[in-house]
Amino acid sequence: MRGSDSAPAPLVLHGHPVSNYFNAARAALIEKGADFTVVPTRAAQEDAFLAQSAMGKIPYLRTPHGCIAETVAILEYVEDTVPGVSLYPAGAFERARARQVINIVQVYVEASLRSLYPGVFMGGANAPEAIAAVRPVVDRAMRALSHLVTPAPFLMGGQLTHADLFTFHHFDLGERVMQFTYGTSLIDAVPGLRDWHATLAARPSIRTVLADFHPAFAAYLRDKGAAWHEPEPKEPSYA
Repeated sequence: MRGSDSAPAPLVLHGHPVSNYFNAARAALIEKGADFTVVPTRAAQEDAFLAQSAMGKIPYLRTPHGCIAETVAILEYVEDTVPGVSLYPAGAFERARARQVINIVQVYVEASLRSLYPGVFMGGANAPEAIAAVRPVVDRAMRALSHLVTPAPFLMGGQLTHADLFTFHHFDLGERVMQFTYGTSLIDAVPGLRDWHATLAARPSIRTVLADFHPAFAAYLRDKGAAWHEPEPKEPSYA
C-alpha cells in the first residue's frame, strides 16, 4: 500500500486502515506532500514490536532516526521535519489553540467514546453505567469545542491544520458510536461542523484514506459480529 504517489523514502508509516489514529497520521503525511510508504501492521505486544512502538500500539512511523509512536508525536515530527505547507497556524497562540483542540478531541471525546466500542463495533455489550457515564463527558467536551472553533471553512479558520485531520478521523468513528448508543449526532453538536465535515471528506487526502478504511472497517465489523451496521447507500434521486 502506498501513502502517496511519490517514490519510496525513509519515512514508513505502520498501521491498519481501521485505526482512526493511523488514518489521521496518514492524511497528515499526504497533506504535507511527504515522501512515504505504508506498511499494513497490526498492534502487538511481542518484544520485537515493542522495540518499535513502546506501548505496542499503531501507528508508528519509521524515520531515518528511529521509530516514533503516538499519533500526536508523529504529527509534531512530520510538521518539524517535512518541508512544504504548514499544518499549524503561524502564531504561537493560534498553534497552541490548535493543539488544545486536538487534546480535547483525544482525551475527552475519542477516549470516552472508545470505551463504548465493545458494544458497538466488537460484538460485546456496554454496561448501562458505562453508557450513562460517557455522555456527560462528551457533551462537556463538545461544549468546549463550540467555544474554541468556528468552522470557516476549517476548525481554526481559513487554514487547514492538524486539528482538522485529527478531529475528522476521530469524529468519523465517534459519530457512529453516538448514533448507535444515544440516537444523536456528534457533528451536529457544534454549529458549522456538518459543513466542515463535508469539506474535509471531499479533500483528496481524506478520500484516499477513506478508500482503504471503508472495506477494512466492513470486514472488521463482520469478523467481530458487530451490533453496528453501516447504513445502506441512498439511491440517487432524479426527481
